[in-house]
Amino acid sequence: MKANNFFLPSLLMLAFVSCSDSSDDNELEMPERSYTKLIERNSDNTFEAELITKAESYYPSRQEVIDAAEWSGMEVPETAYWYYNSFDGVPIPYCITIDAIDYYSDLIDMYNANREDVFFYTAEFTYSANVAFHDNYTSPDKNSMGEAVEPQSFESVYVVTLDLYWTDYCGSLCAMWIEKQRIVVFNESGDLLEVFMDGEISVPVS
Repeated sequence: MKANNFFLPSLLMLAFVSCSDSSDDNELEMPERSYTKLIERNSDNTFEAELITKAESYYPSRQEVIDAAEWSGMEVPETAYWYYNSFDGVPIPYCITIDAIDYYSDLIDMYNANREDVFFYTAEFTYSANVAFHDNYTSPDKNSMGEAVEPQSFESVYVVTLDLYWTDYCGSLCAMWIEKQRIVVFNESGDLLEVFMDGEISVPVS
């Protein structure tokens, strides 16, 4: 999936959104255009780096994503099905995968390459991946929507935590904030045991 599949519909909405005030004397001062990104993968050795790669490569069942996308009517692709909804042409992630990371990274790069024509005045993408070994680990007691779930307990495991943040802004009535996390548990041999926090999320918009 190319990033501009989502970029172009937003660009076409520019005239509609930006023409709310026809007075030259009372034009709102908009922020300076700024499109930033930060990607960090933190590991102490090759084994931990491989665990991050495995965590980013895992996909849930496609049916899970189809079920999540049902009410939005978004078409779920046969592969790289990491999103289930969108707002202002920007996809909302069901899970953090390498395809999701690359998408937002490429989108920010596209914004910087076409600064004066971008729908959003500002946008930011940050992503971090961290690995930690736990003698004892208890999974979150809430799911991606903040609903209570039964936590699971593990012994002698590596836990990879992926955190993704996206925000965009084109005016007081046009903004979105995405905060998404994925937690992946591996045994000492590097075999995947469980994945947590995939799923729908609450996304503030204006």
